[in-house]
Amino acid sequence: MEFTEVKTGTSKEMPSKIIVFGVPKIGKSRFAAQFPDAFFINVEDGLQYIGKEVRSTPALHTFEEVLGWLKHIHDSETFKAGRLVIDSLDWVESLAKDKIEKEHGAPLSDRAYKAYAYGAGQAMVDDCVIRVFRGLDAIYKKKSIPSLLIAHSAIKTIDLPTKDPYSKYELKMSKATAAKATEWADLVLFADYSFVVSKDGKTSEPKPVFLAGGSAAYTGGGRMLLSKEIPLSYDHLTKEITK
Repeated sequence: MEFTEVKTGTSKEMPSKIIVFGVPKIGKSRFAAQFPDAFFINVEDGLQYIGKEVRSTPALHTFEEVLGWLKHIHDSETFKAGRLVIDSLDWVESLAKDKIEKEHGAPLSDRAYKAYAYGAGQAMVDDCVIRVFRGLDAIYKKKSIPSLLIAHSAIKTIDLPTKDPYSKYELKMSKATAAKATEWADLVLFADYSFVVSKDGKTSEPKPVFLAGGSAAYTGGGRMLLSKEIPLSYDHLTKEITK
């Protein structure tokens, strides 16, 4: 075994694992379509109106289909893409839930079903979604195809021992899966509208932006230092990362 020292920490490349989540209809899919040669894992079936032609799977309706496409991409000798886009991650979680309920013949809400006791049912769903992260990692390791995961947002109440309860935007997923997703990603961006309220109560024209961390109001941030607010576009994000 050799012990060779290396230098790292100054990469200016677009991160290989990005999660974008935010308020409804702000343009998350349109943003993802701006990546060069993006290929969509189409779970939500909402790509018809994003304004440009993109490469995509057919609409996927089962968790097995999602894993099947990831395996196909990994194994194919000819498949190439600039970035894989999963649209959307919380819908993948819903498909995983459907899979578990079908296998067990009982809804996760059935508290009398022993196999789901003490959160075991949701843990099965979480394990399914983690398989998607592992699949994306395997594809990147073999083919160097990075990934972008789109998700919706939900407002949740945070109750800390030393603070009064407050609201926060988080991924619209189970607590465990959302935590694993943010841990997995190199960069988590929250998409929201930025506007200014004047003294007389009037608001400026809302502008879609990425919020890149540094606030208790939303989950976000990454392994690199970014401006707190970035216009919601591929070009602006690229300039911010490579500046």
